[in-house]
Amino acid sequence: DGRYFSDPHQALPKNGYTAIFEKMLSDPKITVLTSTDFFEVRDKLQCNRLYYTGPIDTYFADLGWPKLEYRSLSFERVVQKDTPGYFQPASVVNHPQAQNMDGEEVDFTRIVEYKHLLNQTSDHTIYFIERSTDEGDPYYPVPNQENQDLFQKYKEMAEQEEGVSFVGRLANYKYFNMDDAILNALELFDKDTAAMFDNNAEESSVVESE
Repeated sequence: DGRYFSDPHQALPKNGYTAIFEKMLSDPKITVLTSTDFFEVRDKLQCNRLYYTGPIDTYFADLGWPKLEYRSLSFERVVQKDTPGYFQPASVVNHPQAQNMDGEEVDFTRIVEYKHLLNQTSDHTIYFIERSTDEGDPYYPVPNQENQDLFQKYKEMAEQEEGVSFVGRLANYKYFNMDDAILNALELFDKDTAAMFDNNAEESSVVESE
C-alpha cells in the first residue's frame, strides 16, 4: 500500500485546499490581510471573539517566560528528467536511521514523490527532500516533559484570556493532521456557539408560547 497514511478512508478535496479557503473567505464582510503582523494590528481589531492560530508562547511573550521548542523542515525540490516511472517505490520514503535505501549515510529524513499520490503519468518526476532543522517555521512540537509542563502554564493563561479562542497546531502545541485540524475547528465552533443557539431556541419557544 503506497498511500501516504494507513487510514481506511483517505481523500483530498476535489479542487484542493486553496479552493476551500477561497470560498470560506469570499464573504464581503471578511477582510483578508496578508504580510501583516497580528501583534502590530491587534489593538485596531474590533470583534466579539478572536480566534488565534499562532504560537501560544508568542501570544504571551510579554510574560517573559521561556519559548516552547519546535522542529522545522527545509525542502529541496528536485526535478528529475526522463523518468517515465518513479524515482522511489512509494510516495513517501522515510529515512529515520539517516541512511538511504542503499545504506549510505544521508542528512535528510524523508523524500516525498507526489507523482505517486494522484497516479500521474509523465516522462519526468518531481520529488522533495526534507531535512529536519531547528530554524524556520514551527512545524512539530518537541514533546519532552519540560515543554509539556511549560505549555500547561501557557494553557492556563489562555483559559483566562477573555474573548479569545486558541485553535490549531501552534496554539495547542500539538501536531494535527488535516482531518484532526478541521475537527478541532468544528468542535471549537460548536463550543463557542452553543450558548448562542441555546438562546435562539429559548427565544423561539417564548414566541411560540405567546
